Amino acid sequence: MSFTVLVPGMTEKQHRLLQQVEQTRDVQFRPLLDYERLVAVEEIDFGRLLDAAREEIAAFDGRIDAIIPHWDFPTSVLAPILAADLNLRAPTLESVLKCEHKYWSRAQQRDSVPACAPEFELIDPFDAEAAEKAQISYPFWLKPVKSHSSQMGFRVGDRDELRAALEAVKESISDIGDAFAVVLDQVRLPDSIHEASARKCIAEELLTGIEFAIEGWAVQGEIGVHGVIDMTIEADSHAIDSFIYPATRIPRDVQERAIAAAKKFLLHIEYMDGCFNAEFIWDEERDLLRVVEFNTRISQSHTEMFINVDGAPNHLVALDVAQGRVPEFPYRQGKFGVAAHCYLTTTAKGVVTKVPTSGEIYAVAETLPGTSVDLEVEQGQELSAIAHQDAYRSRLAKLNIAADGPEQLKRVYEACRSQLLFEIKRPDAEEKTDGDHHEFPVRDRIDGE
Repeated sequence: MSFTVLVPGMTEKQHRLLQQVEQTRDVQFRPLLDYERLVAVEEIDFGRLLDAAREEIAAFDGRIDAIIPHWDFPTSVLAPILAADLNLRAPTLESVLKCEHKYWSRAQQRDSVPACAPEFELIDPFDAEAAEKAQISYPFWLKPVKSHSSQMGFRVGDRDELRAALEAVKESISDIGDAFAVVLDQVRLPDSIHEASARKCIAEELLTGIEFAIEGWAVQGEIGVHGVIDMTIEADSHAIDSFIYPATRIPRDVQERAIAAAKKFLLHIEYMDGCFNAEFIWDEERDLLRVVEFNTRISQSHTEMFINVDGAPNHLVALDVAQGRVPEFPYRQGKFGVAAHCYLTTTAKGVVTKVPTSGEIYAVAETLPGTSVDLEVEQGQELSAIAHQDAYRSRLAKLNIAADGPEQLKRVYEACRSQLLFEIKRPDAEEKTDGDHHEFPVRDRIDGE
């Protein structure tokens, strides 16, 4: 009998990427709640989502063997709750929240891996004197204790900027904060974390350096890593610009330090029977390694990179974990030597008046093997009104590209950028744009690689 796995918010494209696993492992991946309701939605009613998920599960015809999350909140916390309902293998909700709640996570990092934990401080945006009470040194990042992607993240340089950021946060923090509060009510919080309610913010030391991510798993008391990925950041927006696999910018000894820190932290919070994605930043000049964040899932945005380079989706790892096995993931058995997940973005404001046609997208995929394009905007959309966009820019499209080496990867990216044109009508003009990138952020392998 096939092993049946529910994947919340799974799209048709994501399902197609998993068909090889279905054929070779006698497994069936089935969607739970649709993408539009679970991921693309602007306002989250967690109670309704949970009820809807339970209703779908109750009506499901057949046995359910596992639930694998590959999206951020609310999926990341729905999965352990539903798994507990069904007595399936999954991390505990409390261990997940020790990663999801930014302040709680920093407190746990300070206790377990203090050398990798940045300075941080809790700030109440509804306190009229919050700016005057802040003790952390400028500049720093201000974020809600729970947010989606890069939303409501502000780089704060002085007290006036802090006041402005706090005003902006107050207008939107309840969008996700109220949903997160419902989840927090389901666990017993320590007093110190109970004070850090879902409608508060964390101020964090401004981290500089080279950012990278490790994706791994925890099962049978063991913790392992199946991939290390370069992350590049836009200088102007401070937002993630691309993911490149395998990582080549970070020395092996630094990667090993990050992996050791991740293992120590996850064992400290008793995170087990799940996958994770941990982001780090390394200041090469000071040889300083810091944790950016921990995510309690595999990343769906990494899937095509793993397929292109290793020959299998990262869901294969999650499947092994769900079945209680130490994962056996293929290594460098894909068709390409390097792959990337990246974005076409713009800082322009206005209405999208043209997007690439399906024919133009098909032509790009046909002429550039290993390439896929997913539009993030539609014709007629006002950029400022699109849900889940970054504070400083708008994403026009997601690209998955692959090549034999870094230089060829750059050429593939430039070809995509030149062929995928958008038009944005500003209040006073109309411009054609292929995004605001000027140079694809990948460099040759480090010495010794």
